[in-house]
Amino acid sequence: MAWTKDKILRNIETLMRSKFTNPKQAFDFYDADKDGFLTKNDFKVLLKEAKVSSIIRGLVAEFMMQSFDQNKDDLVSWVEFQEAIKESGIKE
Repeated sequence: MAWTKDKILRNIETLMRSKFTNPKQAFDFYDADKDGFLTKNDFKVLLKEAKVSSIIRGLVAEFMMQSFDQNKDDLVSWVEFQEAIKESGIKE
């Protein structure tokens, strides 16, 4: 099975819709230490639940961090997460 960006985004969107009522609920759930930021490891957990192959999960998590982390502090804030959702086409 080929993992394309579109397929990964569809899997993430399906997970979000089935498990959460809104993006903030998802953000808060995956913020493991409840500090208001998502880390690369938080994204790996999300990707595992979205059934993204373990072979590419680390690469995809790294790509998501680079794409979402606008101020390059290795953390994704709620504001950055909202912007990434808008740009990715995942519907709120």
